Amino acid sequence: MDGATIKKVKTGEEKHTSDWGLVLSNSMPQETPEVQKYEKEVPGLHGVLDMSESIAGGVRFLNRILPFELGGAKRKTDWPSVYSKFLNAYHGQRVEITLDCDPNFYYTGRMYVTGSLERTARIGIMSCEIDAEPFKYEKQSSLDPWIWDTFSFVDGVIREYNNIVVNGTLDFRVIGNVHNVVPGIILLSGEVTVTFDGISHILVDGENLFYDYDIKEGDNIFTFSGNGTVAIDFKGVSL
Repeated sequence: MDGATIKKVKTGEEKHTSDWGLVLSNSMPQETPEVQKYEKEVPGLHGVLDMSESIAGGVRFLNRILPFELGGAKRKTDWPSVYSKFLNAYHGQRVEITLDCDPNFYYTGRMYVTGSLERTARIGIMSCEIDAEPFKYEKQSSLDPWIWDTFSFVDGVIREYNNIVVNGTLDFRVIGNVHNVVPGIILLSGEVTVTFDGISHILVDGENLFYDYDIKEGDNIFTFSGNGTVAIDFKGVSL
């Protein structure tokens, strides 16, 4: 049976479920995120006016609950200690979880142990859930060096968006996926202005987040002007 790697966001500590002597006894995810709908009744109009995509520039989603069970076999006398340590480690903590069967993506949210330990002789089962963000995220960001061993040649995208040198004006292509994402634009040095979809911003040192910059599916052209070095922090997402 498969397991998962659980990373605590606050400390960066990672453990695989096998380190606890546990496996996933069911698959994740089991629930799809609810769509944020913007609808209005208009007199004289059949049905409703659906503005869910036009207002936000694309479909937006709410969080989703990811329920799962972890089980294993131990001595009866070991289970109380293991259960207590697991609670202390993860209950109420914000985590990132990567499934063995889907190693290129992770889910992130707040994890809860939702019930008492169920035990039959040596077998124990813990029920858990994650109040998760709607998407799963690519493990590698556009700033990370590529790991070819885990790269998917079926649907993977090579993104090398670090240390972009600007000397005058530069058009830079960012490949988006089906779900809109706001990238982080990092000014590493110099003085640079960025323009996207006709909207310009002057970059400040460090990471810049512009919520009017929504990377869409396909090619997205960012125009940088000035002199300096920039990077674009972008992770692909999927449901």
